[in-house]
Amino acid sequence: MIYSKLESPFVVADCWLAAENLLLAACAQGFGTCVIGFAVSTLNSPEWKAELKIPAGMTAVAPVIVGVAAGETPPVTRKLAEILTWI
Repeated sequence: MIYSKLESPFVVADCWLAAENLLLAACAQGFGTCVIGFAVSTLNSPEWKAELKIPAGMTAVAPVIVGVAAGETPPVTRKLAEILTWI
């Protein structure tokens, strides 16, 4: 879980960049990962903060599950790239 106690225009982006690095590092070590974005509101509720002993001033930003993958993930079919041009 990536939490922040800071308030700035860039803190959410910084937290998600930290989460991306966590995902990449875990993958490099052979772990599976999954971002659980829908959990943010629950993890920021007073009840869950009390349960998890998270200080009131901390805000959950990027929930990530890390674990051992159940098997090999098959390749995903990708869409063709669409090149956009702005003039």
